[in-house]
Amino acid sequence: MRIIFFFIFCFSIINSSAQKSSLIVLGDVHYDLLQDHDMDWLMKKPDDLRQVTKEYTVYTENNWNDFMAIIRKKAASEIPQVKAVIQLGDLSEGLAGNESKARQMASNTMKAIDASQMPVPWIIAKGNHDITGPGAEQAFREFYIPMFRKQTNNSEIKSANYSYQYDNVQITCIDPYDKKTDMLAFLEHELSESNAKYKFIAIHEPVIPVTERCWHTLRNNKEQRENLLELIAKNNAIVLCGHLHRYSVVQRDTKFGPVVQVMVISVIKDRNYQIPSKIITDYGPSLAENVPDWQPETLNTRKEMLSEEAKYVTFYKQTDLPGYAVINIDEKRIK
Repeated sequence: MRIIFFFIFCFSIINSSAQKSSLIVLGDVHYDLLQDHDMDWLMKKPDDLRQVTKEYTVYTENNWNDFMAIIRKKAASEIPQVKAVIQLGDLSEGLAGNESKARQMASNTMKAIDASQMPVPWIIAKGNHDITGPGAEQAFREFYIPMFRKQTNNSEIKSANYSYQYDNVQITCIDPYDKKTDMLAFLEHELSESNAKYKFIAIHEPVIPVTERCWHTLRNNKEQRENLLELIAKNNAIVLCGHLHRYSVVQRDTKFGPVVQVMVISVIKDRNYQIPSKIITDYGPSLAENVPDWQPETLNTRKEMLSEEAKYVTFYKQTDLPGYAVINIDEKRIK
């Protein structure tokens, strides 16, 4: 099985002394086992029932092991050397239905990470599905946080807000669902206090809208969103995100410099789908019309949002091709 991304996006960076290395990036996976669900509870949610029984459990059974074999081989053989696998949230499907099943689901998902036998650490962000359903948040704390500590060799990690650094590269995971933590204050501290020359932000939700749904972090708080973009631009950080099950690359200008965001999808529905059926390069209100049946009552609002955002976007590509991304970091550029 050959699963790759169609796009390679290159851009120059200011610093020029980092050691050469690579990162593998995975988007949403939705690892799912049928036995990890309370089916009586799930029956009350018809759309979730369909996704679990017809989609994610099937994709997991058919493709997870082969996909992990590909990632494991890539992690061991890529030049320059791969230093980490970054997974951008929705590692699991969630919706277990009760506390016992939630613990079972979280435990089985972490067992799958262990069984992948990656030669490099997993750096995992929190997704909304990872904490959806009764008992899911508690199960996340019980099973995911210890895995974060194990993978990063950092016993001080207490939440899904954490950083991992190797050589001159820092990856900071931020949790937009943690209402007890000031996300901007945490991010400012992690970025400003870091001595890394190359900085990545791993977050489940995008910070720039890139699909017809216009879902992005802090979309309902313009001031805080501007502060977030300012932080990212001032620190020359690259945003890695998932959530919307698309692949995209976007560059958005701010008065403090550009923000580059890469969105990745790793839900493998059809392993033979290797050439994208559609590539979108026009950024603006037309994006909202690409899926006309989705919330037609909000169409005009979303078109206005995209029209305003388009004033600052200088590069954009989007498709639905799934797989993984490899980011190569060398002395002159990241690609």
